[in-house]
Amino acid sequence: MRIAVIGGGISGIASAFYLRQRNCSVDLFESEEQIGGRIGSHKLLGRWVDFGGKNIGRHYRRFRDFARTCGDPDFEYFGFNTSQLINSRVIGISKEGAKSFNMLRMMSLCGLDGVLKLYPHVRAILKDREQGVLCSRYFREIAHKNDHLTLATYLKSRCVNQVIRPVTIRMNGAEPDECYPGNFGSNLALALDSYEQLKHGMHSLLHDFRTMGGPGSIRILEGHRVTSVSSDPDAGTVSIGYLHRGVPGVAAYDRVISALPALRLAQLLEQNIPEASALLRRISYYPVAVSIAKYSNEVFSKERRAMLFDQSHPLSNVGAYGINDLGLVRYTFSGRMSRSIISEDSSPEEVIDLGEKIAAPYFSINENRREGFVYRYLAEGLCAYSSRHHLLLEKIDRELEKISGFAATGDYRRGASIEACFSAAYESVDKVTGNLS
Repeated sequence: MRIAVIGGGISGIASAFYLRQRNCSVDLFESEEQIGGRIGSHKLLGRWVDFGGKNIGRHYRRFRDFARTCGDPDFEYFGFNTSQLINSRVIGISKEGAKSFNMLRMMSLCGLDGVLKLYPHVRAILKDREQGVLCSRYFREIAHKNDHLTLATYLKSRCVNQVIRPVTIRMNGAEPDECYPGNFGSNLALALDSYEQLKHGMHSLLHDFRTMGGPGSIRILEGHRVTSVSSDPDAGTVSIGYLHRGVPGVAAYDRVISALPALRLAQLLEQNIPEASALLRRISYYPVAVSIAKYSNEVFSKERRAMLFDQSHPLSNVGAYGINDLGLVRYTFSGRMSRSIISEDSSPEEVIDLGEKIAAPYFSINENRREGFVYRYLAEGLCAYSSRHHLLLEKIDRELEKISGFAATGDYRRGASIEACFSAAYESVDKVTGNLS
């Protein structure tokens, strides 16, 4: 079976991986000159650094299977050690030692109402990790009952400001009044996990992905932007149009999987299936700016390796790149305040200067020479889904059936984490290959 995958981010990579396991011949189309998408890498002072995909959960079963197949890379401890700025006070939050103390601290941050509402969700995920993805059975019920509310009204302000916002702003780039209870399970599952990092980074793993053996084959077509998708019922094929270095081309496949973000897929389908395009545009995306900067001396201590900032700051969080990279700093700008200040036209140097100014009172940045940096701004960087999201996806899928042999996966299906993207990709591959094992 000859299959095209549109989009070379983590969802497209996962789709190509599972298709190859089923002995399919895969063409992976990527509009940029390098696969990886939002987990893409860049060279900083001669070293590859990853913009995303740094933290790998212990419960990332599908991703870890992928990593073992690609060459079984080494992982190193990362842990969870951060601080949070709440009403000008610095509150430490850690999973490293003093577990009872930190659990009591978290309960205090939630407040009684927060504990009573969140505990059943926590229990459901701990009992069955499959419930900690977008549109799971458990959280569909939560959506039916509560998605007429946002998280900002579902929970009291104490829990919203001190616990919920740090999660939604990091994972969705969204404020609590832009997120819904039925979608929060995919975020809550991440908070309940513990993390490691790839010792040699995501760039090394993707290099191994390119060269791995297996039953099928994968051809990676970088710099190929797909411009159209249509089906030929008589031939039983799906055709895609594309541009490569300004030259148009057309190719026919037995099946096609889109692994694009929802809004990119909406643009692609606007002419052929305007109804699907309109539905896809109801899924919310928010911008994020990320910079990784190298300093001459360590910025963080091992006891405090990160900090989350409140809604009055455009900098949502700052943290060490790794437990042994305390002079390599990752700045993340997201949320409503960030949107009002930072855009795709902003000067990277000015954005990083702003991050340094905000973080300097808490870490060793002043008088610490910045040796270099890399920077990315993504207008559609983080997905925040929609109210009663599973019902919207059902409507989208009914419209997509108008293109026979076509399926869609992506960060809006099962959640934005790497593991959620692998789960959604596995499901889409099942769909287009007739549920073959």
